[in-house]
Amino acid sequence: MKFVLKDGLIHIVENHGLANNTIEGSVEAPGLDGFSLSYSINGKGFKKIKDGIKVPKEDLKKTTLDIRVRAQKGEEILYFKSDVLPLTHAIILGAKLEDRYPEALKKVMREMKELKIEMKSRMLDLVGTFEEIIEKGSLF
Repeated sequence: MKFVLKDGLIHIVENHGLANNTIEGSVEAPGLDGFSLSYSINGKGFKKIKDGIKVPKEDLKKTTLDIRVRAQKGEEILYFKSDVLPLTHAIILGAKLEDRYPEALKKVMREMKELKIEMKSRMLDLVGTFEEIIEKGSLF
């Protein structure tokens, strides 16, 4: 993956997927010779860019990813930001597919069952509210 700093934005190019469940890439900063570059992930403190940007695994568990880069040269400071990127899928790596998918599917099925229970509870509350409205003629 490559991050290109241009016009106050971070452009993500050459995205070849996630290796080892990580997001990392080199940084190109045209026109920023002599600037010291540092980056921040999801509003955390800035870290100096040495070999590129690497997103910590705990940030990959969140629903979105926000990357910021600060370029500093003496008193001059420039900021670059990415769009807030949604993290909407999980990638299963590190074992044979036939070994990992049953585990992952069981987890998804458990989460769906919990969601179904929660939705049923909310629907019962909603039905109770409608019954109260019908009985009283008003909610108040």
